[in-house]
Amino acid sequence: MKNRYVVKFAGQSGQGINLLGKFFSSSLKNLGHYIFAYREYPSIIRGGYASYQIDVSSENISASSKKCDILTCFAKEAFDEYIYFVNKNGVILHSIKDISLDKKEENFLKGNNIQLEYFDLETITKKNKAPLVMGNVVLLSAIFKLLNLDVKPLEEVIVGHFKNKKRIDLDAERRCIQAGYNFNFSDTTKVKKLSLGKEKNWHNSSILSGNDAIALGAITAGCRAYYAYPMTPATSILATLGNTYQETGIIVKQAESEITAALMVLGSMYMGTRAFTATSGGGFDLMTESISFAGIAEIPLVIVLGQRAGSGTGVPTWTGASDLDVALHAGHGEFPRCVMVASDAIDSYELIQDAFNIAEIYQIPVILLTEKQVAESLFNIRSLPRAKKIERGLITNGQRRYEITKNGISPRWLPKKGKTTYLTNSDEHDQYGISTESESEIVMMSEKRERKIKTLSRALPPPKYYGPKDPTIVFVGIGSTKNAVLDAMKITKRRVGCLHYKYVYPFKKEKILEFADKKVKIVLIENNQTNQLGKLIKEQGGIYIPNTLNKYDGRPFFVDDILNYLKK
Repeated sequence: MKNRYVVKFAGQSGQGINLLGKFFSSSLKNLGHYIFAYREYPSIIRGGYASYQIDVSSENISASSKKCDILTCFAKEAFDEYIYFVNKNGVILHSIKDISLDKKEENFLKGNNIQLEYFDLETITKKNKAPLVMGNVVLLSAIFKLLNLDVKPLEEVIVGHFKNKKRIDLDAERRCIQAGYNFNFSDTTKVKKLSLGKEKNWHNSSILSGNDAIALGAITAGCRAYYAYPMTPATSILATLGNTYQETGIIVKQAESEITAALMVLGSMYMGTRAFTATSGGGFDLMTESISFAGIAEIPLVIVLGQRAGSGTGVPTWTGASDLDVALHAGHGEFPRCVMVASDAIDSYELIQDAFNIAEIYQIPVILLTEKQVAESLFNIRSLPRAKKIERGLITNGQRRYEITKNGISPRWLPKKGKTTYLTNSDEHDQYGISTESESEIVMMSEKRERKIKTLSRALPPPKYYGPKDPTIVFVGIGSTKNAVLDAMKITKRRVGCLHYKYVYPFKKEKILEFADKKVKIVLIENNQTNQLGKLIKEQGGIYIPNTLNKYDGRPFFVDDILNYLKK
């Protein structure tokens, strides 16, 4: 693609692939380039194949290309998996001794003019008095030579990362960097200058994963406690908050189960401490009784649901977006809730703040959906937005905790000595919290809670539209699908629009009805098989969308997927 260049590192789990990807991303960013990084890895600690792909551009990007221009391989398993994802005229750098190619692989390399370059890392590291593990840096710096890039920013990033680690020989690191940069490429492997424009002062920009942004957003929102049980792809939220608790003062607790984590959040929020939990599909299943309890007791509850591929254990380290249905319907009985979906680092940072405000003001469960593609990918942003105002919806005291109101929101105050006491339990209750089985009180209280949905719906912004005023085709979606569509819109010459929902429930139907009335071709784009957003649009908006673009193979939408669809 004209507006980007793609480098992929590939090897076995445990070979330092992630670190190489982060080093390369930071170095390119410091040189003034925009980057987006996406990782793949198996659900095992060692072995298999893993990759870290960095797309580099002269403009803002937030999705990956399907193929790369430079593939760097450290293991034969990874070579076999990714060889066919190298672009024409590309280069494969590898450290696989005595590599053997079958006829199909030979024909593919020859037919696409792909150059193969071997690095004897054992000899190179030994010559430079460095441990073999530093061989990764040799290939990394060789890429800088291949692209005619200044290697100094790479050295600064690597040395900066290891400078406080006592057992690392920084001089050996420097020697390996120089050895890779001075590598004598064969005549067939030509140096290719990276001919992409640069952004001024872009070295001051930030690189954040979606989970990093959620953690930062929670800190900004005044969160004081985080309880969770580790589960991919939500685990790094626990790690980030755990690594910073001394600076933030946040209580970070690894619970023995997801059930405990959800109940601890309920207890903290009930007493006025902003708290939340994060999990994936299987853990969320265990939290559903707590969600129902929060619904009837009107206790604020914030849960981040990191989606991955498949039901059951599924494909636990790969991406997907098939948990919208469970987020909308988890729990028994009827009660109001809010569901929102993050698409990138900015969304992740802002929506977790919204989640706390909405949960407390409306006294409802709020579920923030993210997905492995958003949670673990690296987004390159200039800066985070201004922090949102903290709104808690609290009063100092009251008489009827569950008072019947026109907007459905009852007065909430914190249990505290000297304040009016009230009862809270999981039974239906009257305005004072006393359990009831009265027909009229059941109806009044149920209808009061349901009125919150209309009140909240009026307060939420509509979906955001990106694109021309007169599109011929509009993609409608949630989550990371937006990123691939927006990147494709910068490349295609067609009049393409994107209608993106981040506040999914309560559902706002006006904008999509507008496009339907104009007879614009609407395409539903979803990272699941059963069109879960499409079902919600039909139920809430009365619109059936026959044109669909689905992906459910554990991979995100690549820019190529959108461009290929438009070509058809």
